[in-house]
Amino acid sequence: MIETSKDILNLSLAVSVFGLAFLIGWILVYFLIIIRRMVKIMEGVEQSMNKIGSFVDLAREKLNHSAGYLSILANGIRDLVNYLIFKKSIKNKKK
Repeated sequence: MIETSKDILNLSLAVSVFGLAFLIGWILVYFLIIIRRMVKIMEGVEQSMNKIGSFVDLAREKLNHSAGYLSILANGIRDLVNYLIFKKSIKNKKK
């Protein structure tokens, strides 16, 4: 089987190529596992950003609706203050 130094060289080359192929395959597996974890993390970040975006949209919508009510409320308070000032001035004129 092993008769010459060429046979030993070929055997050592075969073992080396097999070892290198195994090492490259192992590195590739770990690389793919890392990429899969990164994809899962990015999906989680994307879901979180979508939730934050929907919350901001909801808050903006609520503020826009409440802004309309604030103008009505401000007009009502202004009218109430004017009415109270008018009543106070009538009361002061009677004295």
